[in-house]
Amino acid sequence: MLRDLDGGAVLAVSGEVDVATAPALREAVVRAVDGRPARVVIDLAAVSFMDSSALGVLISGYKYAQGAGVPMALARPGPGVYRLLRTSGMVEIFEIVDPPDPATEIRG
Repeated sequence: MLRDLDGGAVLAVSGEVDVATAPALREAVVRAVDGRPARVVIDLAAVSFMDSSALGVLISGYKYAQGAGVPMALARPGPGVYRLLRTSGMVEIFEIVDPPDPATEIRG
């Protein structure tokens, strides 16, 4: 779902993002960037699971957005998704808007 917010695009993602659903996410990110918004924010609040194919889509989308001059951020990842982003080094690449409280982060 793509929403417009103050000239920026918010892409709300839900459910599992894996090898089966990653291509749809890739298409949505490209469409959002091609609209040349002031910024693209991918809202991960409703994502219950992400795998390496989802990470690949986020990285390729980030590079595509950079090439188009459109800033991109990730928003509201849940504790499990945030852990994946952190362990994969994605938190060093993306701006993370409203990350989870460290006390709620899943350990292990």
